[in-house]
Amino acid sequence: MRGGHDPRQLDLIAAFALLILIVAAFELFNVHSRAPATSTAFIVPSQSVRW
Repeated sequence: MRGGHDPRQLDLIAAFALLILIVAAFELFNVHSRAPATSTAFIVPSQSVRW
């Protein structure tokens, strides 16, 4: 090859980039899922109070 990159090298770089992206997204979702659920209240509409 004259002056070009090996296609396998580009595939390897792309695979590593995807792997890093997947791990980063997993860590991001993991951090947000650890937040305490007690800070928000979930009210089901069918739960009505009758006086």
